[in-house]
Amino acid sequence: MNPGRQRGRLNWHAIYKDFMAYLDGKRYNERWKKCMVSYLSRYVSNIESPMDIIEIFSKVKAGRTDLERALRVLFNFMEAYGYDNEFVNSLRKALPKVECGIDLKIPTEADIVKSISKLETVPTKYQIVFRLLLDSGLRLTEAVKIVNEFKPESVERVNGFCRILVGQFRGSKQAYYAYFSESTFKALTEHALNNHEPLNPLNVSHYFNKYGLTAPKYLRKFMFDTMITLGIPESVADFIQGRVARRIGAKHYMSLVRQADSFYGKYQAKIAELYALHYRRWDSKVKANE
Repeated sequence: MNPGRQRGRLNWHAIYKDFMAYLDGKRYNERWKKCMVSYLSRYVSNIESPMDIIEIFSKVKAGRTDLERALRVLFNFMEAYGYDNEFVNSLRKALPKVECGIDLKIPTEADIVKSISKLETVPTKYQIVFRLLLDSGLRLTEAVKIVNEFKPESVERVNGFCRILVGQFRGSKQAYYAYFSESTFKALTEHALNNHEPLNPLNVSHYFNKYGLTAPKYLRKFMFDTMITLGIPESVADFIQGRVARRIGAKHYMSLVRQADSFYGKYQAKIAELYALHYRRWDSKVKANE
């Protein structure tokens, strides 16, 4: 009998390759797949009883939600792989209840200026991702994809800023865009010309945390909240951040594009103010030290 398929015992190392094949077959997002495997490889060795699950979580201080989700995927794999259902269900029941409440945290303008003030100490490639995220409100995976595949000729100029195609709706010729400033365009172009190694979203998250930058998901929240505060209609704010219904009429779609082109400048002006505020503070510090 395969040592990884014994009735009441799981050996992580024995089933690792089959689990990876299972994830590939299910077409999990690459980022989430790496995250799952990382957590399981770190905390799981042999599982013989529900008590092993309890002991695993007793060692975890951070990342309990991701580990709980990864284990649920592992348990689904075990069922497909031929493990005894009673054994698998006993492991599921041992999973602790992980609170996944709504995250209501929204960074303040002061938080963003604080992150901007740290950029000069951050490697250029992470500076670029930060600037693009703050400008566009994209998801991290989308921003990293743009940085890795950036081609200056694919950028359109609209009302003093830039926009670039991000994705296309399934079964439709319609697409959504990333909006960003001219200065971010210049940084992206220079980065692309230097033929850098591709960035990885997990590494970017790690370095954002290491340098104390506002996390990507909070930059996205900040942008949306700021747009609403500036009077940008919620439907337009959603469109700018890529939250668009898969089925949308051509007329409504074109109307959203025109409105996004018109309203985005208000948000970009606010971001320019935050950068200017940082530089004014920097100039004041320099003069005070002279």
